[in-house]
Amino acid sequence: MKSPKTARKMWIAAGITLGALIIVSGLIVQPSLIRRVPFTLPEASLDTWEAILSNPRPISVRTFSTGTMKTDLSGILNLEHPAATDIEDTPVDLPVNVSIVRHAERGAYLVDGGLDASYVHNPFGTMRGLIVERFLGKGSQEPGQDTASLLDREQAAIQGVFLTHLHMDHTAGLVDLPKDIPYVVGENERYVNFRFIIQGDHLAGVPELQEIAFDKGVDLAPLGTAVDLFGDGSFWAIRSPGHSAGHVLYFVNGVEEQVLLTGDACNTLEQFSTGIGPGFYSSDVAQAQASMDRIIRFKNQHPQVALSFGHDQAMLR
Repeated sequence: MKSPKTARKMWIAAGITLGALIIVSGLIVQPSLIRRVPFTLPEASLDTWEAILSNPRPISVRTFSTGTMKTDLSGILNLEHPAATDIEDTPVDLPVNVSIVRHAERGAYLVDGGLDASYVHNPFGTMRGLIVERFLGKGSQEPGQDTASLLDREQAAIQGVFLTHLHMDHTAGLVDLPKDIPYVVGENERYVNFRFIIQGDHLAGVPELQEIAFDKGVDLAPLGTAVDLFGDGSFWAIRSPGHSAGHVLYFVNGVEEQVLLTGDACNTLEQFSTGIGPGFYSSDVAQAQASMDRIIRFKNQHPQVALSFGHDQAMLR
């Protein structure tokens, strides 16, 4: 039986160890913490694809590459899929896209953040930490190709940013953007930014993230639950978990063209053609495949809608 003095020392040591762990954990986790508030949703103006597609609105979208990311094919394509038996894993270079959405009344918005100008000189941009060089893809970029320069050239004074998800190749360009505009994400979307491990501080200075709650959305089968972001049927967010927990598709219901922005739920035109879902960069590969399957069914049912992919300059019209 331990003496009271020995037991007291053990409790003190345990307390010091626990306190040290709490302090270290706080130091590591703190950069990833950002206040979350609900995105204010207007009531949906329409509730079926037939009604939406027959009522296009004065809105348009253009997609641009902000650089290139080299990564393993297995990261974006599930090579365990039955249709992938003859596909070898190999490094691939993929464009990192952003889209500028222009609404006749509401102004310009950005979908995804793309890459900032640091990728001209550093393949990891602002990313740093113990696992960065081993696990992250390497970016490359021409001078002036970054998101901020793109917005200047396009004379797009953006009113807000809608993000498909918060992976680093979709958030890096946010470092150079205004901080007094809304930044909108899907519900429960995780921001990975851990000091000493993997840190880019892409949301530094952003006071809050506005989260889209889909529990008040409408069922737009086959894609899933959707919300009418502007309340006029022009711009929709559609829940598409799998590549990440809170991944979102965006649908632009324009007069000149109707476009579904797939983000990383479907990375490329080739991936769409094979039907093989996203790879190991996904939080849930089976769920990602289900989201991919829904995109394919949607395109088959509504061939007039163009698809703009997260990592491909080619569109499917």
